Amino acid sequence: MTGQAAAPNVTIAAHGDQHGHRLMLTGPDRRDPLVLEIVEQSVLRQHGARFGQNVARVLALWQRSGRLPLTDADRSLQVLAEAGRILLTRSLRNAHEVHGELSARMRRWCPAWRDPEATVPVVHVQRGVPQWLPWEMLPLFDLSWNGGAEDLTQLWRAARMFPGLSAIVERGMGQPARTPLGLRTSGGRLPLRFLWHARYPGARGELGFFRSRDGIHLDGPHPDDRVPYPGAVSFAEQLADPALSTDGQRLRHFHQVLHMSCHTTVATGSGQTQGHDPLVFHLASEGGRTVDVSVEKVLADLIPAWGRAPRPSGLGMPLVFLNACSTAVRDPLSLGSLLEPFDYNRNPGVIGTVAKLPDRLAEAFSRRFYETLLAGHTTGEALHTAKWDLLHTRRNPLGLLYVLHGDSTLRVQPLPAGTA
Repeated sequence: MTGQAAAPNVTIAAHGDQHGHRLMLTGPDRRDPLVLEIVEQSVLRQHGARFGQNVARVLALWQRSGRLPLTDADRSLQVLAEAGRILLTRSLRNAHEVHGELSARMRRWCPAWRDPEATVPVVHVQRGVPQWLPWEMLPLFDLSWNGGAEDLTQLWRAARMFPGLSAIVERGMGQPARTPLGLRTSGGRLPLRFLWHARYPGARGELGFFRSRDGIHLDGPHPDDRVPYPGAVSFAEQLADPALSTDGQRLRHFHQVLHMSCHTTVATGSGQTQGHDPLVFHLASEGGRTVDVSVEKVLADLIPAWGRAPRPSGLGMPLVFLNACSTAVRDPLSLGSLLEPFDYNRNPGVIGTVAKLPDRLAEAFSRRFYETLLAGHTTGEALHTAKWDLLHTRRNPLGLLYVLHGDSTLRVQPLPAGTA
């Protein structure tokens, strides 16, 4: 694949004052912004939740593990485009005035949006912009398209209406903690910690993949049936200090990727019940030993954990890949998210999903991601490649459901021997 743009083609920022809330879209020169006037954020969250209900209709078409019929792939993009137009019409107070200019600007700022051989455009969403707006899944490059792909060439062209497939979308996190050293190899391999729910075939498939790669130094899977997890130190302590092992000893290999493949609970609104944590990662060993990692508990433990962690050694915090169901979903009422601990912990990048994914498709996606990452590409380029691999091999646009929070330019340095 070709590389990503060196600087954002589009930057999306948020502003608010006594005149209301606005989104400011600018091109590479950061001048002459396009102003999108948005409704109140409480109303915007409700519209975002309705969009999520429409995405559920699309998921019904994307669930199969084999190749999608062309008609189903086309229909799914049509439903998604309609849902995106509904969301924009409801959410933008000046939608009538700016709808034509919005697509025109996006095309001008990203002139190669339709060219698979060109440099991949980058869309940067600044922190503070409402993160429940699904930028990846809005048909921003062609707001008038309404289906009708009759062959694969037309399907690929239709897919590029969505920034999630025509560009690399990176969403800003807390501190712009860009890691100049990248994801550092140790002893010629990339250290990766793997947390899983062993009941899922996809998680077992990922374990086999990690074990088979000479370029990966695997720590895990956790939990297993021999060593308790999280062990002598809490999940928060291991998050604050990636050099800690489960027994509290310091590891030789400072892990640079935290990969979690598990079940999650994301209870929203009326789905929350008193006495139950609304945001939980559910882990399990092969023998059935279960571990629940509560986001509320991790947040409560982070400040003491930061106090005990040694000062940064020059190596950055790990990239986090949450290959679980609904890991990037924002609760429209509480704004709680499974991503919160990693955001506050200053992890430089977090990859998550906005809906429950078929287990085997999630496994296939992560395999392609790591193959591309270990070949020397950035995290943004690796995600872009994995999304298009699903679309080309299975006619499945499901890669649109993967989102990146943080730095899209992270790459493995130096590359493991024999992987370039």
